Amino acid sequence: MFSFAVMAMLTLQAFAGGVKYKPEAFADPANVAKKNLALSLKKLKKLNIKKLVILECYGEFVVSKEVTNHQLGLIKSSRIDINKDYYTNTTNRVYDDLVAMFEKNGIAIVSKDQVHANQTYLDWNLKEEKEGRGASSGLFQPTKVNETQKISTTGLGIFPGVIGMFKVVSTVAQMTAEMGADGFLQVWYKVDIGKKFAPVLTAFEIKLSTDLRSQEVGFKGNKSLRYDFYTQWEPIVKLKEAIISEADIRGAEKGTIDLTKYDAELMGMLGAVENGIGFAIHELLPENTPVIHQTTPTEEQGSEVPQDQ
Repeated sequence: MFSFAVMAMLTLQAFAGGVKYKPEAFADPANVAKKNLALSLKKLKKLNIKKLVILECYGEFVVSKEVTNHQLGLIKSSRIDINKDYYTNTTNRVYDDLVAMFEKNGIAIVSKDQVHANQTYLDWNLKEEKEGRGASSGLFQPTKVNETQKISTTGLGIFPGVIGMFKVVSTVAQMTAEMGADGFLQVWYKVDIGKKFAPVLTAFEIKLSTDLRSQEVGFKGNKSLRYDFYTQWEPIVKLKEAIISEADIRGAEKGTIDLTKYDAELMGMLGAVENGIGFAIHELLPENTPVIHQTTPTEEQGSEVPQDQ
């Protein structure tokens, strides 16, 4: 059971722009792919990609927002506190859904266990959680301050900032090659606080680094292969505009939300996006067959030879 609480001084204004979430309107994956997503998937086919590794998959959740209008002397703020386990479970579901989607369309995904077995990845020492704070203001605009919580799927970390990225950039191509993948994916989505604290999916993005090439470097007697990506950090999926839930998710007690209703809205929006991506990949690669993983029989299950009676 998740614990949660909601606190507010004043209700923030509704989101400008975006599209209202209605389950029936997002039930058709083809329509979602066309209307709601900016897709650039052609390299999956052009480069005959058969295996990828997801090295980053996290959700960014706005947990607090404050708007200060200095001219009117008004402060509007809201905060939503949900147990971090919920955010982790949500991102785990997104990760699992994407793995299933790619593999259904013939593109294998390197398992987390294989990633963890790579010493280079372990040396990155990535964190699974990060807190953030962002502010924006203008001469005649109110000051807006958001606090966010970034939560990764279990077992994978979030890439570091500019300084820490040097180690990642200098070793990620070699590591990808060691795992037998054609490239790697980064997945990020963002959830904001909407009207009456309903979820708003403001971003969903997948980046691809691929076209992995090698060249021999060094001198005689001490040569090695160096790997480089000729396609780097390319956005292959982007949400065109925010998807806004307007559901009444208030709980029975004043100042609370019904997490079951909240989850149904958020996972409905995320699921619609995932289905739209899956539809587009299938349209691009109709000849691909689902990935089938070979399982190694255990001693109890597979080592006995049937005996004639």
